[in-house]
Amino acid sequence: MLGFLAAAIVASAQETVVSLLAPTEAVQPAREVRISLLVANLSPTTVAYELPGVLAARLVTERQSWPVELQGSVVERAQIAAGGAVRRDFILRLPPDARGRLVLEIEQPAPARCVFDVAASSPSALASTPVAGLSAKGSFAQPVMAQIERTVADRFSTHEPIYFIYGPDAPGAKFQFSFKYRLLSDSGVLGAGVPALRGLHLAYTQRSLWDIRAKSSPFFDTSYMPELIGEWQTARSLNPGPVQWLGQQLSLQHESNGRAGPTSRSVNVVYFRPGVIIGDVDGWNLILSPKFFVYVGDLGNNPDISKYRGYGEFRAAFGKNERFELSFTGRLGEHFDKGSMQLDLTLPLRSRLIDFASYFMVQYFDGYGESLLLYNQHSSTVRAGFSLVR
Repeated sequence: MLGFLAAAIVASAQETVVSLLAPTEAVQPAREVRISLLVANLSPTTVAYELPGVLAARLVTERQSWPVELQGSVVERAQIAAGGAVRRDFILRLPPDARGRLVLEIEQPAPARCVFDVAASSPSALASTPVAGLSAKGSFAQPVMAQIERTVADRFSTHEPIYFIYGPDAPGAKFQFSFKYRLLSDSGVLGAGVPALRGLHLAYTQRSLWDIRAKSSPFFDTSYMPELIGEWQTARSLNPGPVQWLGQQLSLQHESNGRAGPTSRSVNVVYFRPGVIIGDVDGWNLILSPKFFVYVGDLGNNPDISKYRGYGEFRAAFGKNERFELSFTGRLGEHFDKGSMQLDLTLPLRSRLIDFASYFMVQYFDGYGESLLLYNQHSSTVRAGFSLVR
């Protein structure tokens, strides 16, 4: 349903791949070496993964081996988005007599190994470099996987649903895409010093209504929705009963349709959205995620939008992982006489020939404001298509 609402799903050995990243250039003897643990999530859902604070390892050469420890930070439970990865840096202190090509092996949290070289001597010109693997040459000296992790795998994740659907009523087509970008890493000065700041994201959602059957197929209306969002995930049980608190989001969001003149629409809100799951996180469950918001700033050409959107939104999704899901999104206007409702039914698409990770989707909308342009007009329509993220 939402990116952060999958936080309670537990990782399994089949869902994650563990890799070690070592320096690509030869390191100096008897020094400290930065080794990175990279955990990639290959499953179609967010998984929770426990990152250790210390790794037991073994250094091996053709003639000798040493038991060693990789020192990291505290044990932490990370949430890894579908198709994403998380990186944890560790420090390895080299044995004084370690030289040549070394193989570093770990067994936990999963078997993995990496290879790096130790120079035969320690030139004085490099004596001031305390940690190997941080090259002054910049990004070209970084391992390829580390570069991917820095720019994509540990930064980008899904936010709102992503879909393309079509129906008989004009404008026929509707699509939405959404993502968020994490601003701070776990190992940076701010991220390590103030853990709460690790939840800061920049997010962007775009939803368009496309009159695809009209002459020249114009876009009827588009909502552009950038936001600065704080997202904090948990998976603690609320006693009594099978209830889990998933986390909360706090956001400053701007929405506009990018037009000028009388058709211009824009609105700014600050919203708070908690998430709760009832039932088995790996089975049938009900996810509740109400949103509470206030309007800030000038409402421009839509000063009475609160009459139709109100000050809140209720979302509920019932289903099972990798099975069907039925979600409901509802709004009530300021005086409880206007509003909207949207039902989304999604079914996983599976094929023996092609493993296409998507969902068949049917959406029913009834009420005011399917588009920002017509926020004060009523419409009712059914569309069907496919969804990549639900």
